[in-house]
Amino acid sequence: MSDQQQQQPNEQQLNEQQKIDDQKFFENIDAYIALANAHETSNRGAPQLVGASLIFAAARYNTFLVARANGEPDAFNAKKEEAKAYFMDQFSKMLDDNWADYNQNFEQYRIQK
Repeated sequence: MSDQQQQQPNEQQLNEQQKIDDQKFFENIDAYIALANAHETSNRGAPQLVGASLIFAAARYNTFLVARANGEPDAFNAKKEEAKAYFMDQFSKMLDDNWADYNQNFEQYRIQK
């Protein structure tokens, strides 16, 4: 077996990595929601600020990721519309999924805090 074949992950390794990534993904989400809940407590009377802040932070951080991946201003600027379409599509899908989930569990989720 060549060195290249030994270095390439097999399907089982990829599946295990996907499980680890999925777990980290949802742990991150839980941490962001816990932080948002804490901020909501300190922003009584203006909870909409928390949601707006999360959206702004996501936009800022994802812009940073695109800039980091495209080290030159011209390359960065050339990616704007592609990145914007991707992030808008992802947000729309995530919003639809969460809306459907909330709709199915409305009474249960509404009383949680």
